[in-house]
Parts: sequence; C-alpha cells; structure tokens
Amino acid sequence: MDIGGPCAGTVSGAMNMWGNIGGAIAATVNGYLLRWFHANWNITFYVSAAIYLVAVVLWKFLDPVTPLRHPDEPDVTSLAL
Repeated sequence: MDIGGPCAGTVSGAMNMWGNIGGAIAATVNGYLLRWFHANWNITFYVSAAIYLVAVVLWKFLDPVTPLRHPDEPDVTSLAL
C-alpha cells in the first residue's frame, strides 16, 4: 500500500508473478546444475546463497517511502476507458 497506493493490487500481483517465475526457473536451473556437477548438491546451495546475497544488497536500494505515483498526478484507476 505504501509503494503502490491506489495501484496496490497491481503491485501485489506483479510481486506474486515474479516470485512464481523465480520458483519455476530455480527448479529447472537446479536440475541442470545437478546434472552438470554430477549430483553435487553443494553447488545448488552455493548458487542459492549467492542469489540471496545479491537480494540482500538490492534490498538496501529499496525505498518504501517514495510512492510509484506522485500525489499530484491524476488517479488513472478511476478514469473511464
């Protein structure tokens, strides 16, 4: 609600979509990693840890205070198409 404002549903849906896409890609990539590294599960955990480390760094750049839409802009969700 802080970031999306009147478009909070759209923001929530986008977050859900990207999370599901990431889960599908992760399962596929883990299968290939296990095949390439002869069922070495340590590699899959190292790759996951690296992805989480990147996410921690990117989290620092997230600004939950700044809305996606400026308060003075018209609300496009209430306009008739």
